[in-house]
Amino acid sequence: MKLFQSHFNIMKKIYKRQFKIWGYTVSHSFLILRSPMKYKDVVGFSEEESHNIDIEFFAVAYLDIPNILSGIELGEVKDNIPEKFKRYVKEHKYKVFEIKSEQNIYHIVAGGYSIGKNTWDIEDRISNMHLKHDEILFSI
Repeated sequence: MKLFQSHFNIMKKIYKRQFKIWGYTVSHSFLILRSPMKYKDVVGFSEEESHNIDIEFFAVAYLDIPNILSGIELGEVKDNIPEKFKRYVKEHKYKVFEIKSEQNIYHIVAGGYSIGKNTWDIEDRISNMHLKHDEILFSI
């Protein structure tokens, strides 16, 4: 775990919730990973899960993640960038993000991301870019 953590030069975000690829649009290179909220009548409900957490990546150039991620650590790789991503960083000024889930490491190359908290049932910002999160938790 120390090796993984040493790659990060900025704030690392850790979530113990399950995330899913909620949506991706090729036309805008926009990706949403969502940890959906639970409703009060669901077994195991807690206030901690009474809202969605959306991680929204913009200007996505490379994507290597499974459909479901159980618990994640998310951060930007600034040092020891894997060779296959160096041209994205050098030529296009993209950022390389690393996601660790269940002892596996995945990558997303994008312009940046934000993390928002909301209580939308089925809505998302791919289908309606005018939606506003209840709270922005982090943005880069």
